[in-house]
Amino acid sequence: MADGVQVEVIYAEPDRVWRCHIDVPEGSTVAECVSIAAAQGQFATLDCTEFATGIFGEQCGGDRVVQLNDRIELYRPLITDAKTARRVRAQQQADR
Repeated sequence: MADGVQVEVIYAEPDRVWRCHIDVPEGSTVAECVSIAAAQGQFATLDCTEFATGIFGEQCGGDRVVQLNDRIELYRPLITDAKTARRVRAQQQADR
């Protein structure tokens, strides 16, 4: 595509992955790409506005301009803080 770029938008849960490839104009932002992906059938059941975003594992804001072949990732909120989870496991092991 001469005047645009192709990107992938992806969201994953433990048992399912949603993904789509979209063509967007050069200069498009992460937020614009997420909005386009949200209109795709496979993303219809998700509220994409609730997720933090990143590109290739690096968290970024919606105003970041995408590059050719970027993978935009939608991140679910953490259920448990990692420090708290480690503390609980350590306590459980100490109690045994």
